Amino acid sequence: MKEGCSKVCVTGASGYIASSLVKKLLAKGHSVHATLRDLKNESKVSLLKSLPQSEGKLVLFEADIYNPNDFDLAIEGCEFVFHVATPMIHDPGSQVCLSSLNHITLFKTTYNRF
Repeated sequence: MKEGCSKVCVTGASGYIASSLVKKLLAKGHSVHATLRDLKNESKVSLLKSLPQSEGKLVLFEADIYNPNDFDLAIEGCEFVFHVATPMIHDPGSQVCLSSLNHITLFKTTYNRF
């Protein structure tokens, strides 16, 4: 990935690892499409918007890992996708399988775009 010339998508962008990745990508001049589970969560949104170089280079999208099609707009036009989102598991027995299927669907969607 060349510095400053790529449009990339980072899923789960408000998480610890993903937000650090977004910060590094912005610092290198990349345009970042960042997904969050809830755009109404002001603390998570403001964290990302406060990152250096975010002005004009960061676009936020609401997307839930349990609805893989939510990611279509965020992935659109991106050269790279960093899939860092993880599901919130309340009942591991019932949600692990569903979560795995949703990750596979998201990977297929991404693959079909390239």
